[in-house]
Amino acid sequence: MTSSSEQFMQRSSAALQQPDKALRLDQLGLWMPLVRDAAVARYGDFDALRAHLKQVRSHTRDNLEHYLTRFEEEAVSNGNQLHFACTGAQMNDLVLSICQRHQARRVIKGKSMVTEETGLNSHLQRSGLTVVETDLGEYIIQQAGETPSHIVGPALHKSQAEIRQLFLDKHKLGARPLEQVEDIVAEARTLLREQFLQADVGIIGANALIAENGYSMLVTNEGNGDLCANLPPVLIICTTMERILPRADDAAALQRLLVRSATGQAQTAYTSFYSGPAARTKPTARWKPTSFCWTTGVARY
Repeated sequence: MTSSSEQFMQRSSAALQQPDKALRLDQLGLWMPLVRDAAVARYGDFDALRAHLKQVRSHTRDNLEHYLTRFEEEAVSNGNQLHFACTGAQMNDLVLSICQRHQARRVIKGKSMVTEETGLNSHLQRSGLTVVETDLGEYIIQQAGETPSHIVGPALHKSQAEIRQLFLDKHKLGARPLEQVEDIVAEARTLLREQFLQADVGIIGANALIAENGYSMLVTNEGNGDLCANLPPVLIICTTMERILPRADDAAALQRLLVRSATGQAQTAYTSFYSGPAARTKPTARWKPTSFCWTTGVARY
């Protein structure tokens, strides 16, 4: 059996034999660090921020039982349900059982590297569920039957021409030019809008979990995280324990570091905090069950 490292070497070697892809990745490899360095320089004492968060994470890890218990208490009091898994397979089974409990057939997902690593999509699809990725990059590679090439930009390896042809092949919408990037994005937005409206379950990840109030934080640039969280009647958040931070201030500090390091922005377009089902205590209100599914594996963020 070929090991994962051997598979990686084989695939990377094959990819490097494609001159167009290799050139694009080379250009991105030169351009993205410059954008990140510029964002870091504009912040000021970025090293102090990194040192502070390193200390916070170390403290949280050393006192994980305390902060995990506090987060669980607060999240449950907010109306959420928590589920724990020791392996990726257990997490997949938990998510499937929640979907089946609510007789769900259609699932929409925000970008989540945890579920990418556990193979959640194929697990749900084998049980007859329709699963649609709503992050544009993830949607593109899902349509292409590929895996992400980058943790921030899953479809960075694809050219505009390749994406155009992919949409022409996959979207049965008749003849159309799709010559401009704006046209490609508009087509994806139109098709995904119906998926948001028809979904039975939304699944997202989390960039931070706040022990003091039981909230989760998610940063996105497309707003698809909020649509996945708020439109379907059921929300599932799949994440890992090292996302826990003691305070909301710590999550805000993480956001300042994360966004600059990931995309070179001072702020993402959306920074969202999710507490739990809205107006759960009102008898006439619609209760949105929210489930946190945990796995003890470390997500590679």
